[in-house]
Amino acid sequence: MWAAAKLVGGMVKVTPKQNVWLNASAWIAQPTYRVPPAAREQSTDFQAGSEALGEYLDWVAYLDDLARQAREGRDEEARKLVLAKLRFLHRRVLLLHEQMMQGGRSQLKAGLDALQRIVAELEQAVQELTGRQPPVVDEWPLPYRLYSREGVASEPLALSGRERRRRPRAAGNVLQLEEQQAARLVLHGVRFVMALVRDGFGMAQHPQLLQVADRVLLINQLIGPEQGSL
Repeated sequence: MWAAAKLVGGMVKVTPKQNVWLNASAWIAQPTYRVPPAAREQSTDFQAGSEALGEYLDWVAYLDDLARQAREGRDEEARKLVLAKLRFLHRRVLLLHEQMMQGGRSQLKAGLDALQRIVAELEQAVQELTGRQPPVVDEWPLPYRLYSREGVASEPLALSGRERRRRPRAAGNVLQLEEQQAARLVLHGVRFVMALVRDGFGMAQHPQLLQVADRVLLINQLIGPEQGSL
């Protein structure tokens, strides 16, 4: 999951609180937390006390905390979790590009594996925000399906989020502006890595790259046109 961070030697540690790209000012450090099983396995890949391990565990704690809040059933908390996952993916794809630039073709296989994982998690996050129930590939899936925001103003205010979700879901769920911007940042980062593999490494026909390209087209459709451009 965090393979791209393994070769980021000497890089300044970035936490959700301090990285302006991540814009996660609501981060509150927790004194103790339980690392999700899959994430715990990944954390053993890092050298004890390293910058990369510290950053990784900061993100795990942050997302784990948001996932607990999302289980309370409030859509605002659920959307906050997915937005944080998008920012985590953006951080990871930036690190992946740097790793592949430094490692050259020796990092091609590992880099494409990591890129496919990032794209799969991006697709899950965007599908979650558009009211779908995608296959789970990350450690922090939404605990329930988001309902459509269309027509919310006409619904009785007394209805809870759970009651509204029981109603037939209107078609056309869309990402909110901040969510769309975060998703597009990840998508731009993915395309940046794809360009490196295609043009920098001369591997335009690599099977994994072609698979990623297909998923990118689908994700771009799910994200929808840039708001304000219609």
